[in-house]
Amino acid sequence: MNGNLYNGGLVHRDGESLLVTDIKRYSGTYLIHNETSFDIFTDNLMWFMNGGESGILYSDQRRGNRLFRFAPAAREDELVLDKPCAQPILCGGLIYYMDERDGGLYCCAEDGRHDRRLTEEKVSGFLLLDDESVVCATAQGIKLAGAAGRRAETVSPAVAGRMVQAGNVLAFADRGRDLALTLLDLGSGETTAVDGIFAASINTDGRYLYCTNRRNGGSLYRVDPRTGTGIRMSGESADYLHVLDGDIYFSRGREWYRLPLAGGEAEKLPAPGGGGHAD
Repeated sequence: MNGNLYNGGLVHRDGESLLVTDIKRYSGTYLIHNETSFDIFTDNLMWFMNGGESGILYSDQRRGNRLFRFAPAAREDELVLDKPCAQPILCGGLIYYMDERDGGLYCCAEDGRHDRRLTEEKVSGFLLLDDESVVCATAQGIKLAGAAGRRAETVSPAVAGRMVQAGNVLAFADRGRDLALTLLDLGSGETTAVDGIFAASINTDGRYLYCTNRRNGGSLYRVDPRTGTGIRMSGESADYLHVLDGDIYFSRGREWYRLPLAGGEAEKLPAPGGGGHAD
């Protein structure tokens, strides 16, 4: 799910196991089995993990955020792009990413060839919509362009932080209003701020929005984008929200937890130097 990539792509489903990046001790990326035990998968610090037929595409913090593809069966990786890449997303045989050196939005083939810039402006974030259009967050507002490179048009003057799509709604944190959670109707262009929620992290399961409220200690909320109403799911702080298989995974104090989307108690995941045991 793209929403996970916009939150770091640090938790990734690999068959029956989970790949999780250690963002507390920076030991590498580890594989959790049945959510009770783990083993170190690689010492690479894998961000923005994308699953694909040829392996896992990721940006490696340990190697200057260069873009690699990892083949789990052989436990070998290959360099895809020799430059720092942020938020790489694999879609339709193409890789979209931000170049950390010039702030541009780029696109290339899966093997790194035919690399080209898609936007004139610097972007602080981007989002691939369901129709393959691209939404970009820029200092001049939120802009919409076709995936084929059609000239971008401004859909909102707001300066956006995190963004996700839920149906026909673009949800984003408005930097000009202290990260107020704002809903943009992609059909009409109308915007509505969700009362009392200032989102540091946002994700979605396609129906509801999940966000951390920086005005309430970073606690976790669920918001219905159709009504603009929200409920608090957890009073504890949360960050780096990832939604997978009916659960939400999040970081608290740089350690990982799992909480069912239906509600309940958060459970700490096993980790190097923490709970659980290594195989």
